[in-house]
Amino acid sequence: MQKLIVEQGCDIVMALGMPGRKRLDKMSARIASEGLSRVQVETMTHIIEVFVHEEEASDDRELSWLMDSRSKEHAINAYDLLFRPERLQANAGKGLRQGFADAGSVDSREGTYH
Repeated sequence: MQKLIVEQGCDIVMALGMPGRKRLDKMSARIASEGLSRVQVETMTHIIEVFVHEEEASDDRELSWLMDSRSKEHAINAYDLLFRPERLQANAGKGLRQGFADAGSVDSREGTYH
């Protein structure tokens, strides 16, 4: 990743992964995530981590849909980060999710979700 950023001069990078259900898979995903964070700090480049955990889906069809959906939605966010940051700012705190249904926004006055 760092080589790609430095040699290709990337302004932003998406890292896609699919951790499995086993404990070792989850540990490996965490280590990978920590490594991506380190590279992000070292290169001062945004790295959008797009992980779809196998256990998020009930079957292969849903898993395939989730991988496609999450990747596309993160790609839009990456574009917005570079070219339309005001759009990300406008959506901050709304509980928008990449893949499954949105969580909803928080009413700071009441401390509840909507």
